[in-house]
Amino acid sequence: MSRKLCFLMMLFFVSNYCNAQISYSSWVNGYLQINSYQGETNPDAYTATFAGNGNFKYTNWRLAARLKSSITANNGPYIFPANKISFQPVSSSGQAYPNSVPTIAEIGIPLNTTVTEAGDFLLIPKSNAPLYNQPSQPNGYYNLQLKFSIIVAGGAYLGNYPAWTTFTAPIEFTAYDQNNMIIGRMDHLFKFQIGALTGTPPMSTELSLKVNGNAANGVLEFSSMQDYKDGKSVIYPNALTVKANTNFQITVRSIQNNFISAAGKTIPVSNVQMNLIPTAQNTGSTFSTVYLNTASQIITKGSSTQGANLDYTIKYFTKPNDEYFINAKPDEYSATLQYEITPQ
Repeated sequence: MSRKLCFLMMLFFVSNYCNAQISYSSWVNGYLQINSYQGETNPDAYTATFAGNGNFKYTNWRLAARLKSSITANNGPYIFPANKISFQPVSSSGQAYPNSVPTIAEIGIPLNTTVTEAGDFLLIPKSNAPLYNQPSQPNGYYNLQLKFSIIVAGGAYLGNYPAWTTFTAPIEFTAYDQNNMIIGRMDHLFKFQIGALTGTPPMSTELSLKVNGNAANGVLEFSSMQDYKDGKSVIYPNALTVKANTNFQITVRSIQNNFISAAGKTIPVSNVQMNLIPTAQNTGSTFSTVYLNTASQIITKGSSTQGANLDYTIKYFTKPNDEYFINAKPDEYSATLQYEITPQ
């Protein structure tokens, strides 16, 4: 008997669309003046609102953002590095029936999301909590407000720009439902002005981590009974590229507790293990094998790459004769993994 089970591990707006009973809108406090080499934070930079009336339930929704063009200066040939800007969740508020609106933790919002130059960056990769309303009165109102701060990282690089240079970042935000249909989309402008910087330029810690090729949408596929009996594994050579001028560690966490299918079937993410495979290039690193979990787990530690790129190979695998996979209904199940590099 042949069964096929596929797990997708995906790593890693002014118009407004309405999908069924829920809508998305947003507003910004989009100006930030940077007066210190330590960087600055705007705690009230972006607020997303999901609103609707009546009975509805939207599971596995997500909120994506995209930098529409380079962050350019209003005077001079200057471009601000996108990876020095990040969003952090601040609060969740609103009203719903019969339960309260979900919290930041219940949704599973990453605690820090860095802006990228190309492609989407996900403020909410896939919500663990639904947009849910079951009011006792007809057309009872639902409202969920999610507030985010925006942070400009400190560093000596801020001294590369003349005082009072203003940069503009055009960012498109899109909310999607579980079927990848657009709930709403909005465009916003964020402005960053370099003031008269105070303090001493710090020594910058430079860390970068990139997920390469097919590893960005990894697939662990069970296509024969032997895969269930022996356990299944998949290897992605040179999947992660690291560059660091200090000692570092890499962690991994799952945004969701379960792999979830489009039909709502689940398998715990903890039934899949992963590690980084040592190669001749990274023999100085230490490695750990982990079961996937919503908590961040260290999978490798390394030292400064001395200006060079350092590549790591990813391996995902399962145990032999795992009953969760043997008993699972054939389908495609997915979860979102977040890899993070931090100083050691």
